[in-house]
Amino acid sequence: MISRSSSLLYLLLTFFCFNSWAQDVENLHSKILYTKWYAADFFNDSTKWAWEVDIVYRRQSELGKGDVWSKPLRFSVRPWIAYQFTKRTRVSLNPIGLFSSAPRFPRESDLDRPFERELRTTLQINHYAYYRRFNFTHRLRFESRWRGIDRPDGARHNFRFRYRMRLRTPLNSDYFYKNNTLYLSNYHEVHIEFGQDYGTNYFSQNRNYVGLGYRFWDWTRVELGYLYQLNVRSNNTQIDVNKGFMFYLFLDVLSRNQRKYKYSF
Repeated sequence: MISRSSSLLYLLLTFFCFNSWAQDVENLHSKILYTKWYAADFFNDSTKWAWEVDIVYRRQSELGKGDVWSKPLRFSVRPWIAYQFTKRTRVSLNPIGLFSSAPRFPRESDLDRPFERELRTTLQINHYAYYRRFNFTHRLRFESRWRGIDRPDGARHNFRFRYRMRLRTPLNSDYFYKNNTLYLSNYHEVHIEFGQDYGTNYFSQNRNYVGLGYRFWDWTRVELGYLYQLNVRSNNTQIDVNKGFMFYLFLDVLSRNQRKYKYSF
């Protein structure tokens, strides 16, 4: 059972994420459409080893207009291998993920900036906890990033640490993993970057999301929500403010574990 201190941490993180930067910076606004497609399962019914894969596809508006499908923003593919250490703690490793990212386009001068191709290695720790009917998730990610792999002068390397706290609240049942459960989802995430080839905008990003999800077929979930994201540019005086819808499709066969498997996801 999660302690009350985790609830307090969640509230503090909510406040922190919405009050992260001073007001004397220039905010550059863009509309966005984010999607994420995820599938996972154990290799067999008696093992703690699992596989995962996620695909991310994103679009953005141009020059602050309302057409979120106007320009590409991100496409990525990441395969994972994972191990279920305990019923509520899971460690995943993505050896190599492939990312293709466009710059954000709130200004005309941004239209000439090139795409960035990136290879990324990620270690991820998920820990699940419950306070009554509330499902909290603490997610830590450690990323090693090779950015601009096709640059004539070679790729730049840096590290990034990410922490996300997510709250999922069932609305028509008392347990998130029950079939036909309608639920609210809310998370806040902070990104801290560092490394020899990195600049000075160490506290580079945060994300704030609220959405509505539904579970069906036991192992399939969909979510639709609203994302408010802040990205600090390398000059530390301009912030990309991205706002728009986020769609998730989860084929998390692991979520059937309370019935079929020994180790619950």
